Amino acid sequence: MDKKKLLIRTACGLGALVLLGPSWADDAELPPFPKELLDNAEYVAEGKEVFGKICKFCHGKSAYPGKAPKLNPPRYTPEFVYDRVTNGFRGMPAFQEQFSEKERQAVVTYVLSKDFSN
Repeated sequence: MDKKKLLIRTACGLGALVLLGPSWADDAELPPFPKELLDNAEYVAEGKEVFGKICKFCHGKSAYPGKAPKLNPPRYTPEFVYDRVTNGFRGMPAFQEQFSEKERQAVVTYVLSKDFSN
């Protein structure tokens, strides 16, 4: 195999690792999201507050077009949202150091709640 083909295969493999890496995370490491938590009004309210402090500047109504993707909660699982908030993705920063686990869980409950409007 010549060097050019090897370089292309290596680049494709690394690209796949970057894109798929978060999905390989062990689900046992993620906090559970039982229905009681997702329906918890206290968590929804806290999530709305946290979202309003940081997330809305890129994901809010006035952020379009271009800053960040418009959120589509019906397509998301709680674990997906939590992973993105915790570890970031592409241009989105990770918030693991900025927010406590409870705050990150609260953002998940808010984004997936009926109170969320984007």
